[in-house]
Amino acid sequence: MEERIYVGKVLAGDLAAFEPIIEKYKDSVYRMGYWLSGSQKVAERVTNECFIKAFKNLSTYQEKELFSFWLYQEVLPLLKKLPMLENGDGFGNWLYDNPHYMQLQEEILSLPKETRVPLLFSYFLLELTDERKADFSENSVRDFTGYLLEAKKIIRQKLVSQIDNSTEACLRVEELIAYQDELLGSPEEIRMDDHLEFCPGCRELLQLIEREESMLQQVLQSPSLEVDFNEKVLQQLTPYSVIKPKQRTMVYQLGVIGVMIALIVGGFVVLPTVTPWTKMASNYLMYGSFYNVWAKGTYTAEDNDITVEITNVHVDPLHMVVHYEVSSEEKGAGGGGVDRFTVYAKDEDGKTYAMEAASAKDSLMVENGASQESLVDANFYVRALNEAALPENFTLIIEYHMLNSRGGDWKIELPIEYDKAMEDIELLELNEILVVDEKIEVEILTLEKGKYGTRLKYDVRLKEEEIERIETNLKLTNQKYDEHFLMSYHDVFASVVLVNNTNEYLVPIGYPSLNNVSSINQIDFSNIYTDQDLMEIKRVAKADEKLFAEIKTIFYFEPGVYSLTVPLEETTKQPLNIDLDGYTMDELSVNRQEGELTNVLITGKRTQNYKKRNFQWEFFDDNGQRMNVYNIPDYDWYDRQSVNEKVELINVEVDPEESQLMIQASQISNDYFFGKKEYRIPLN
Repeated sequence: MEERIYVGKVLAGDLAAFEPIIEKYKDSVYRMGYWLSGSQKVAERVTNECFIKAFKNLSTYQEKELFSFWLYQEVLPLLKKLPMLENGDGFGNWLYDNPHYMQLQEEILSLPKETRVPLLFSYFLLELTDERKADFSENSVRDFTGYLLEAKKIIRQKLVSQIDNSTEACLRVEELIAYQDELLGSPEEIRMDDHLEFCPGCRELLQLIEREESMLQQVLQSPSLEVDFNEKVLQQLTPYSVIKPKQRTMVYQLGVIGVMIALIVGGFVVLPTVTPWTKMASNYLMYGSFYNVWAKGTYTAEDNDITVEITNVHVDPLHMVVHYEVSSEEKGAGGGGVDRFTVYAKDEDGKTYAMEAASAKDSLMVENGASQESLVDANFYVRALNEAALPENFTLIIEYHMLNSRGGDWKIELPIEYDKAMEDIELLELNEILVVDEKIEVEILTLEKGKYGTRLKYDVRLKEEEIERIETNLKLTNQKYDEHFLMSYHDVFASVVLVNNTNEYLVPIGYPSLNNVSSINQIDFSNIYTDQDLMEIKRVAKADEKLFAEIKTIFYFEPGVYSLTVPLEETTKQPLNIDLDGYTMDELSVNRQEGELTNVLITGKRTQNYKKRNFQWEFFDDNGQRMNVYNIPDYDWYDRQSVNEKVELINVEVDPEESQLMIQASQISNDYFFGKKEYRIPLN
């Protein structure tokens, strides 16, 4: 993308030319603000302010500058002023469709500022060198790299340790992270190469780290701005004034004519060598796509000794599947890693359309064998954020930012004649309702089946009785919920997947908009089957296979209504008998020892193995002042232990001078995790 061309047009009075600049950089700016503040509204507001500021200062941009560097110089001061969310408090689990992503989200938001900022800069300021990223973070390059490695170590150490198939690696996680990120010197890298060649345990751990890299990118890239964000920004701007040009000389006019002739001749030279149109039309009728019959080498881009080629594009009314190949003549040019790119569309009038893209392999948990990887590697799915606005004829523009673990600038433009004819979709209107725990209704609305994927729409809501119960509790506790939260107290979320009658699951396409909050849930699925845990690719789906909608997880928040006062007197296993709807508080123990903190331990049992309630406990002293204590329960979202097993619900230490402790639940999250076949709806 030649930003300097758009800048020139904007300064000449063409306001619409600022939209491609917004489109390219808005997600990076928005997501940095989002991961710093934890607020969707705050992030959108500051992103809007950033582009207004950039527009007003556009005349200060010098063509010799890297535009992205200039832009971030303008907007980062606004981002740095945002109040930083600490420890993820109040952020909410909007990545509810994948428990692994939920855990990863928590780890990112638990990072302190000194490590979180370098992590965000590393993933969102892709066009900048490490030196410039370090300058923006107010660190030396050495400190910036150190903080970045520390952030990745913290995130991956916990996630890798939770993989069921534990490895027998002898290298430390941070060593493999540095190796993967190409941060080692030549002698050390050679030593690592030699070690990995003969150490299967370390190779396995390196593969897990590479998969975590893909997951980390997927989480950081969510959610996205609304479709109309660009238009909202443009409506607030006033075009630059245009000075009427002087009469052009004959030399100038002849020069323009020469350029036009060169463009026309050049156009004939670079027109792709395509097989006859009759073959293309035949291919469309058979496969739903014009664009997989061109000659090899037609759509390529080269940078940094790496070539990327679009080999074909399959089209159906739901989305496009883009296949590409990456090659390099340079030995040891790198391999693997995560390919990073952006995609957008442009019509013949130059108007841009926001698109989003995702790869099916981003949803998988581990690496697969070569034969399996061929089903999902080197291809990605694309769809328009506003499908109704997308014209039938447009140019699909793909800009790669990283290939084979190397940064660069690869841009490919593909002409598309896209027929969105809805008769090519098999549409099933279902309106089937499942009731869960007598509190929640999940309604499967429609299933749309295309040639290359499937789209499921469903609604999830609390029953009227449950809403009334929550509203009554809200009045009793006199609580007021801040709009800072991503969901109100009565919103409920569910993850629903598609499975066949042999328990093979379709791989979901993790479009960034999947995590946007909306009244109707929509999930796109690829045509690739995997196992329940997204660990192993099975096969390509066949037409007319019977599918089921299966509920995997549900969660919602409610105000807390539980409270008790604990006299801080020595006691052991004092009976409590308090019902927490899914848990019971059974016993209280207070341990006092002179000169040491007083320990308060409340244990209980889990009464439902599919439901976990996470209580946000607050603690107060005799005078009603909040106490700075931290509760660490011994259960978590992945805990599927049997009912009636003893669990620690509250375990805190308080100052020995305190005589009593008041405990109150301010908010409760209800998290349901279901096994195979527990809640399935046939999609006939």
